[in-house]
Amino acid sequence: MVIRRILAALLVFLFVTLSVAALMIFAVSNTFLRSSFYTEDLKEAGYEFLVDSTVKSIEDTDGVISEYFIEEELREEVEKVFPPTLFDKTMSELVGEVETLKEDPNQPLTLKLSMYRESLLTLAHNLAFKIFESLPPCVIGQVPDEGSNGLPSCIPEGVEYNDVSGRLSQEFEKDIYAAVPEQVQFDVHSAVGEGGFVFSNLFASLDSVKMIFYGLLLAILALTALIVYRPFSAILMAEGVAFLLSGIVGFIVGYSITLLPTVLGASMREHYLNDSIVQLLSAMAGFFSADVQKGALVFLATGIILLAVRYYLKRR
Repeated sequence: MVIRRILAALLVFLFVTLSVAALMIFAVSNTFLRSSFYTEDLKEAGYEFLVDSTVKSIEDTDGVISEYFIEEELREEVEKVFPPTLFDKTMSELVGEVETLKEDPNQPLTLKLSMYRESLLTLAHNLAFKIFESLPPCVIGQVPDEGSNGLPSCIPEGVEYNDVSGRLSQEFEKDIYAAVPEQVQFDVHSAVGEGGFVFSNLFASLDSVKMIFYGLLLAILALTALIVYRPFSAILMAEGVAFLLSGIVGFIVGYSITLLPTVLGASMREHYLNDSIVQLLSAMAGFFSADVQKGALVFLATGIILLAVRYYLKRR
């Protein structure tokens, strides 16, 4: 009897461990591999990250722009030339990359930003024109001085926009292009290293892996029932506890995932994009965590039902 209880306890522990791993795998499938995750769930957070990171990169790259525009004004100008409707097209292209990645997980995931960069050319001209408009006209007889930023102190009468801002606009184009790459790639082999090959194979056969986990969990439940054998209430007790603990541990793991972006942000506190990166990762972690906790809720509810049935049978 003692040996059976020990074996049953080991199986319960194994069930909890595998169930938490299963919840993580199912969450990956329901978030990062789901098209609507990018076009709906992550749409707002992704747009905010793209605009925020662009604004901060431009401020970090070009001193003239940061001298004439505060962050809120610059953000408004970026949103004018690249509204959310254009961002939807970018995310649709990313969805296509994700679908391709399912077929060939060894290739890098690519986010193309060429459309965004083209929109920022308009931004460069808009900023240059606004700076031109902000320069005061020269009084009669005044000769404009060139400041440390290369701009004249005033605009002489008859001087056109292109005479002053043409070079400035070209400089802005160069700086903005330097701040925003043409594309961003994530290569699992570079990120994970030697484990990249294993990860790729797991990624490619995720549906099969999910079925394997289903089978293992069912097999553990059946083996637990055979080891406990009788009375039936003892089987309900063992399996109810297994489901209950799986649900509790799943909730804890899901909550822990939401803390990871903050931990990562603390390690890169000095980086000028720290806040933007943490906000995007927090949004992604929130959706992933919610999916893990949904599964954990199913396990928790199942455990409570099994224990309630056991309690009812014991009372009878």
